[in-house]
Amino acid sequence: MPRRTREADDRYFQMHGLTAQAPRALNTALQQAISSLRRTLYAPSVSELTAPELAVLRQAGVEVDDHPDRDDPLATYVTAFGAILATCLTPAQAAARLGGITQVRVRQMIREGALYAVRIENRWKVPLFQFDRDGLVPNVGLVNAAVPRTLDPVSVLRWYTAPDSQLETADGRALSPLQWLKAGLPPKPVIQIARDL
Repeated sequence: MPRRTREADDRYFQMHGLTAQAPRALNTALQQAISSLRRTLYAPSVSELTAPELAVLRQAGVEVDDHPDRDDPLATYVTAFGAILATCLTPAQAAARLGGITQVRVRQMIREGALYAVRIENRWKVPLFQFDRDGLVPNVGLVNAAVPRTLDPVSVLRWYTAPDSQLETADGRALSPLQWLKAGLPPKPVIQIARDL
């Protein structure tokens, strides 16, 4: 990558309170995500709006006041994505964790959708959340195959780990999809929810 491009990337991330680090392909993807999220998540500053514009927004129920004490959704997302990538397994590590199957079989499972993975710089990264001590979480491959491939890794992890009212135990407790699968409960309701994501 040309030096001027790297310097521009570094300045871009510094403006957002982040540091650009290798791999650069990830930085490009994060830069695109940050640029699109800022337009969606951050409204114009209150100081940029006229009094009549503010009155209309407030009358419509829009919260226009700044809240520096609240979590920044962009920083939260980037942090979650970084944590996922930091704990991902390579295909070789996933193969070893799955009882010594080959890397070729791991890649085949990724293609089939049975193993959820992220491609960064032309390399597969296998998020750790789908594993337990004995290999894969029971039936997680069936659920992975139903999860839309258009979902980003943070959304997938959040869905897998958030309690869902449709996954209620006999005592009325809502479980997350991962808790449901780890408990050995039937995968069918989780697969149905995944298809509707």
